[in-house]
Amino acid sequence: MDFTLIDKTVNLLLKASHVIVLTGAGISTESGVPDFRSPGGIWERYDPTMFFIERFLADPEEVWRCMLDMNNSNEFKLWEAKPNKGHQALAYLEEIGIIKTVITQNIDNLHQKAGSRHVIEFHGNMLYAKCMECTCKYGYEHVLAELKEQFPPRCTCGGILKPDAVFFGEAIPQAALTESFKEADACDLMLVIGTSAQVEPAASLPLIAKGMNPLLRGFGTMPIPKPRCHVIEINWEPTPLTGRVSDFLIQGRAGEMLSSIEQKIRKIKG
Repeated sequence: MDFTLIDKTVNLLLKASHVIVLTGAGISTESGVPDFRSPGGIWERYDPTMFFIERFLADPEEVWRCMLDMNNSNEFKLWEAKPNKGHQALAYLEEIGIIKTVITQNIDNLHQKAGSRHVIEFHGNMLYAKCMECTCKYGYEHVLAELKEQFPPRCTCGGILKPDAVFFGEAIPQAALTESFKEADACDLMLVIGTSAQVEPAASLPLIAKGMNPLLRGFGTMPIPKPRCHVIEINWEPTPLTGRVSDFLIQGRAGEMLSSIEQKIRKIKG
């Protein structure tokens, strides 16, 4: 652990006025939630086309059976996963007013379970399902009960339920996209945690924070030069942001690094 960079991050966090966080799969692996793309990840054990919207629309029963099998086989225990020290540290930093917003690419609900209140779910939330007819939402308890009776699970209106996560081929929810871009444009410090920074449009959020090639052009506005903004990565390995966009990389497990930051801030705050 590089304590110099930990101390530098603590100092920057305490001085910043608008801190936001972008998280990816790397913050949840310590909770037993495997990522998708890394060696040994979900894509090596399950057919990735199960998460394409075309596949779901063609055969929702098959997709629901696959997801239930993933959960029952302990391969992807999403519903029972518990937040780790990283999620808890971010919730604490929000509680004391340092963090304004968490933007997560994860679909596991772990930030909310840890106590974070302002969470933008960029790719939705797998612990909920939405009716494809009336858009009514249900928690996973209802879905599990429905799956004991029928595949696919259905709404009280009779419509088919779909996991409330963004499948391949679906657009990012407009409200989440717009709010995330605004937060990135407004922040003066962004923590980028556990993400490969390769999946768009989330990968462009650190660039927007820095005022570099922002996607805000697509929203009818021209980029405006920003005051100085710090982007700090916490990740197991370098990413395309490292040395180009981010100010520095704290290399290691997200939970361990964030817990160390939390402890130092607790001591300062008394």
